[in-house]
Amino acid sequence: MAAVRQQLRTYADRGVFRGFSERPARAGRHQFEFQWLARWPFILRYAPTTGALTFHNLLPGIPARSDLYAQLKRFIDGRAARGLPAHRRVDPRRATVGCSTRRGAMSLEVVARRRHHGYAVNRAVNLVHEVFVYLQTYQPEYMWQHFDAPQD
Repeated sequence: MAAVRQQLRTYADRGVFRGFSERPARAGRHQFEFQWLARWPFILRYAPTTGALTFHNLLPGIPARSDLYAQLKRFIDGRAARGLPAHRRVDPRRATVGCSTRRGAMSLEVVARRRHHGYAVNRAVNLVHEVFVYLQTYQPEYMWQHFDAPQD
């Protein structure tokens, strides 16, 4: 838990996150909230027993059987490909990545392997940033509709 908290605090101290806060643990899960790439707060849940870091309801308006969900799933799964540079890749020996949808909102999960929780936080934050860059590049309409991104 200390590694996760410290890594997130570092992002907040550097000004990457605004309004960083931690909620008391419920059912063994810790919850962090912060402003980052959207006008509303991001919710990151951490389950120490499993090492799972979950950006809960990260992307609204993505049904499970949509083409966009399939594209994002391929993109996220591809972040562990050996052909990616090490600074962009998620090393499967240190963490795994995945995504899921529920009620039309997509969540992203990075699960840390033993003793790699700080690494998993870094990969999770970088992966969310890459997903937003991907969406701005290949799905600008989605970003206009759901995140009020500029249309220029």
